[in-house]
Amino acid sequence: MKKIYRAKPSIPQQDKDFILSEWKDILDTGMFAQGKNVEKFEKLVAEYCNVKHAITTSSGGTAVEVALMATGIKNKKFIVCTQTFVVSISAIIRSGNIPVIVDMDEKSQGLSADIIRKHIDSDTAGVMLVHMAGHITSDYKDIQHLCKENNLLLVEDAAHAMGASIDGNKAGSIFDVGCFSFFPTKIITTGEGGIITTNNDNIAEQARIIRNYGCKDYRAVCTHVSNNFKMHELSAVLGITQIQRVDEFINRRNVLADRYYTNLKNVKALTCPNEYVVESQVHSWWHYMIVISKTFNRADVAGSLLKIGIPTANAYKPACHEQPIFEEYLIDEYPVADDILNRHLALPIHVEMTSDQVDFVCDSIKGILAK
Repeated sequence: MKKIYRAKPSIPQQDKDFILSEWKDILDTGMFAQGKNVEKFEKLVAEYCNVKHAITTSSGGTAVEVALMATGIKNKKFIVCTQTFVVSISAIIRSGNIPVIVDMDEKSQGLSADIIRKHIDSDTAGVMLVHMAGHITSDYKDIQHLCKENNLLLVEDAAHAMGASIDGNKAGSIFDVGCFSFFPTKIITTGEGGIITTNNDNIAEQARIIRNYGCKDYRAVCTHVSNNFKMHELSAVLGITQIQRVDEFINRRNVLADRYYTNLKNVKALTCPNEYVVESQVHSWWHYMIVISKTFNRADVAGSLLKIGIPTANAYKPACHEQPIFEEYLIDEYPVADDILNRHLALPIHVEMTSDQVDFVCDSIKGILAK
């Protein structure tokens, strides 16, 4: 059996041929920045996500930071779940705002309307909803209503969720502004890179200025204290090929997730994430995260799997509330996160994974948990 990777990008040979040809043209012309490929990639993403604007950035983290800066909101609170990558919190701080780090909902692995409602006060200006592992929470309409009722900006951190949807609404189009990551192991990749999606004309205009040193063009008056957050042409070429394969990639990931569920759904010592997916939802399955029974030690199970060539991960551990640098932003107890995140096990899943490899992973887990 071939080596099992926990995650990896998929770049078919015909795409490699196209990419190398386009890269040669870029090298020959010297047009590395803000050219036709960036423009084309942005257009393709906007069309795919069904939004008016898509603004590329240098990474998923800078996409969140630029998006928040583009809103013009400062010195206000943003509610965010502890179950996310540190950059979600850092982006709120770097945009001049205050993260309110709260506990997670067991089913969505993120925020719920009830959790948000509990933490809204007069200084709250927004909510950052992370589509953890590609799962869009089924109570998103309740969250939308709650935010509208309280005049709160609703931000999608959709780093894991390109291609995911619910009720026919694509990730990145559901709330006020969406942010994606194109890191090598994400649903699609540009090597490094990110993108902001929105239907808000003002946010889009400000985001384009902020990513460009805070200037509308290189000789314009600077309107923001900013930096260079732009994507380059080489990355955009890769993105052009990847965005055209999103549905193909998502379909394959769903086949693998269904196979995992078929194999593992009757194992009493674990819970499968498929159980929280509603009929109207398309999950992107960036991670396939099972939760192991409290009778087993997660590290021991992960260690046993690694010994036989099966790499796993534990989502984002330490969680944000366990990061000393964010201590001043903790306002709550975190019982659900403290429990679930110590039992999380993210199993290998990527487009090039085979059904036989999934079966091997499942048989191995069942054998370990049967001891």
